[in-house]
Amino acid sequence: MEERRFTVVRGEVVHLPTTLGEIRAQLPPERRAEFDAEMYTTPLDQLERRALLGWALPPEAYEDEESLVARLRAGDHSDTSDRDGNPLDTGERP
Repeated sequence: MEERRFTVVRGEVVHLPTTLGEIRAQLPPERRAEFDAEMYTTPLDQLERRALLGWALPPEAYEDEESLVARLRAGDHSDTSDRDGNPLDTGERP
């Protein structure tokens, strides 16, 4: 049985495509040639990650990511944590 993948975007569960064909089919027609070119030149060991992160997520996920990156670049590290779950910004200043 095929394992369905999902993520959460803006509090909603989003089921991700499970094949390159499904990803390509959900793209606007004008982006399909770009998708094909990237998928045909991506090394196999990177293909799944690149397809899912670069193409399968809904547009809202990328908008949120851009917003997060801008906030971090501005020095706001609130609500962020390290790999162990420890807060990166506790609000305390030296």
